[in-house]
Amino acid sequence: MPKTSDTAAMGLVDVRRYPVHELSTPAGKNLVEQCRADLTARALCSLPGFLKPDAVHQLVEEATPLLPDAVYTDTSRTPYFGPAAGTQYPPDHPRNLEYPNRYARIVNYQFPNEGLSRALFLWPVLTEFVRQVFGAETMYPTQCPHVSLTMKVAGEGDTDSWHYDGNDGVVSLLLQAPDEGGLFEYAPYLRTPTDERFSEVTKVLKYPECHALRPRLEPGTLVFFNGDLSLHRVTPVGKTTKPRMILLLSFDRSSTFVFPNGVADRIRTLPKLRELPPAQRSKYLVDEQ
Repeated sequence: MPKTSDTAAMGLVDVRRYPVHELSTPAGKNLVEQCRADLTARALCSLPGFLKPDAVHQLVEEATPLLPDAVYTDTSRTPYFGPAAGTQYPPDHPRNLEYPNRYARIVNYQFPNEGLSRALFLWPVLTEFVRQVFGAETMYPTQCPHVSLTMKVAGEGDTDSWHYDGNDGVVSLLLQAPDEGGLFEYAPYLRTPTDERFSEVTKVLKYPECHALRPRLEPGTLVFFNGDLSLHRVTPVGKTTKPRMILLLSFDRSSTFVFPNGVADRIRTLPKLRELPPAQRSKYLVDEQ
C-alpha cells in the first residue's frame, strides 16, 4: 500500500500527460526518451503543465507562511561562485567579473516534514524518473539540511546572477512568475569538463541577447537542466505585484554526496526576511505591501 506522502505527491502531478509512475510502458519510455533527447540537444528539458494548476496553488500556499524566515542574499559573485580572482587574470576576465546576486530563499529544514514540497522531493517515483532522464545508474535526493530542497523567491530588482551548478542533477519547478522580468537565460554546454572556454563565456556575459537562450517557462513547468556545463542566470525581476517563486530539487548519483561546508556556513550568516527593514521585505511579503 503506498505511503500517504507518495499518494500526496502523485496527486500533484498530471500523470495522464506525464506517466512518470509507469516508465516501463510505451508512453513512459517515450517520455524518458524525449527528455533525454532534449537534454542532449540543448541541455534543458521542460515539461509544461507537469504540476496540476491546483497543485501549483497548493505549493505556493504552503510556502507563503514560511517567507518571513526565508534567508536573504544580497551580494555579488563571479560566474564561478567565488570572489574576483585578482591579478592572476585581466580585470575584464570572467574570473574577475562580479554580478549582483539578490533573492530570498526558503531552505530545506524550513519546509514542513509532512508538507507537499517535501513529499514531492522524496517521492521515489520522481527520483526514478530523474535517474532515467539523466541516464544515471543510481540517483538519490541529496541530504543537505539547507540546500537539498529550496525555494528561491525573487522580488522587484532581484536576480540570480550568471553561474554554473555544482551537482549532477538539478530539477526545478516554477510555481509563480513575476509580472515583468525574472526570465531564465542560459548558454547550453558552454564549457566542457576539460575546457572552460573563457572567450565564449565573455561573449555570453557581454551580449546575452545574441548568445544565450531564453526558454518560455510557465508556472507548473518541470525543468531538467545540465547546469554544470551550461552558464545560466535569472534576469532581474521588473515591476511586479508578486515575487517569482521556483522550487529547486537537488539529486546526485552518489548517496553520500554533500555540498561544500562553506554553503551551509554562509547560509547560517544570512539575515531572515523578517529581520529586514519593512520597505525591503515588503516586496516578498505580500501582506505587507
